[in-house]
Order: sequence, then structure tokens, then C-alpha cells
Amino acid sequence: MRVAHLGPRGTYTEVAALLWRPDADLAPLPSVPAAIDAVIRGEADAAVCAMENSIEGTASIETLDLLIGPDFPLRVCGEVVVPVQHMLVGGPGTDAGAATRVYSHPSALLQCRQSLGRLAPQATPVAALSTAGAIESAMAEPGTLAIGNERSAEIYGATILARDIGDERGNETRFVALAALAAPAGRVTGEAPPSGDDKTSLAFTTQHDRPGSLVEILGLFAARGINMTRIESRPTRRQLGTYVFFLDVQGHQQDAPLAEALAEAEAVAHWVRVLGSYPRWVSPD
Repeated sequence: MRVAHLGPRGTYTEVAALLWRPDADLAPLPSVPAAIDAVIRGEADAAVCAMENSIEGTASIETLDLLIGPDFPLRVCGEVVVPVQHMLVGGPGTDAGAATRVYSHPSALLQCRQSLGRLAPQATPVAALSTAGAIESAMAEPGTLAIGNERSAEIYGATILARDIGDERGNETRFVALAALAAPAGRVTGEAPPSGDDKTSLAFTTQHDRPGSLVEILGLFAARGINMTRIESRPTRRQLGTYVFFLDVQGHQQDAPLAEALAEAEAVAHWVRVLGSYPRWVSPD
């Protein structure tokens, strides 16, 4: 199996891809859309993309927008939750207190604001496309720093100057795997069969001019004892004050209670799209 992900080597997304499919042939690509396009073009079987972070919330607006795009051909077929431990790194002999720049992905910079103020007070944060790319940049520019994981520090020969510098404990990022609905026999597809312990992701818009329309839809799931594990909203980008709601619930879309709730939701919502049903992630630990 060939799995595309945000590169270069050493990113948290690579860690997620290896957790999801340890034996996969990994394809690091320069952006999330590039990883998804590789699956659409048939150059990869699946793409692993960040979805949400326990501290900062949405991890990739790009992924959400692509999922609800017209005729988007991929579905969510799996999930992985990765513990996040940020390391402050630099080249050998780097003095963190004297460094003038610190590179990292915007999410990592936000998650380490207080620690950076203490450890590298003179360093200006500089956004990078990935934490691994940030370490590459720091290693090419003596006297600068980066925030990344331990694996990427080892890959690029960086020195770890401070460990686990996140401002909050228990930092985790949830990643999803996307695959095409139609795939050759033996390959992963976007239609994961029921496993007995599943989640389903969906998106919908309400009849926004009718009071209580959101509560009405959510009530269809609550009435059947279906637990909701995530909800967030994004503007429809068509009219101010209208939103797309993203919902994760426990259960598979083929389970009778959830299938009934989805059918009723389609009757009262403006539109509903099931983004995929997939096994709930259980940590190997």
C-alpha cells in the first residue's frame, strides 16, 4: 500500500501514517492538497491528513474544505491519534537564548508560545509548512531554532535543546485517512466495513432561516442514543451567516439506528453528506 502524507520525512503526519499502516510505502508530498491529489490520480492508495488538535482545534481547514467540495471522490476510511511532544532544536552548539529565529508549523508555534518566551526570548517565530521542514531550515541556517518531534530531530541531525516544550500537557492530534470509493481488489477503499467499534463523519447545512433547525438535526441522533464525539462549523462561503456543520458520531452508517437518523436528517437538512465510516482509533499502548 502506498500512503501519501505531508512531508518531508519526520513530520507528525508521517508518524500518523506509520501508525495507521506500519508496512506502507510512504509518499511524502509538499502539501495536504498534493497528498490528496495523489490518491485522486491513482498514484497513492490513501492520504493521511491532520484533522483536529486537542489544544488548537481544527488542524487543517484545507482538508475540511476539500471534503465538502463538489464531487469529491474520497472518503474517510480510518483515523489515528498521535501524542504530540514538541522539542526545541538547533544545530550543535546553538544558544537558544541568543537565537533570532525559530521555525515551525504555525500550530506548533502557537502551542509553544509561553515556553518560547522563556527559552528563546529573542527569537522571532517563522512559519514553515511542516515541523520537519522547519528543522531542515534551522539546520541550514546556523544560530536559528526549530520546533519539531524527536524523530525529525534524529533524521536531520539536530540537537535537542529542550524537550516537551508545549504550554499544555496532553497534546494530541487526530489524523484521518482518505481513500477512493472504488479501488482494485485487495486495496483499501473509502467504504470501510463495520468493525463493531466505528465512527462516522458527516457534514450538513441546516435550513438556516428556520429557528431550531440545528437542534432538530442533532436531536435525531440523541433520540437514538447515538453519541456525538465532535462538532464544528465552517462558513459556506456563499452567504454570510450560513454554515456547514461537521459532525462525528459513534457507530457505522450501516448500523440501523444511525442509518435511520441519517435518513431523517436528509429530510430536514438543506443537504447532508456522509464523509465516511471507519474503525475508531484505539491506541496500541
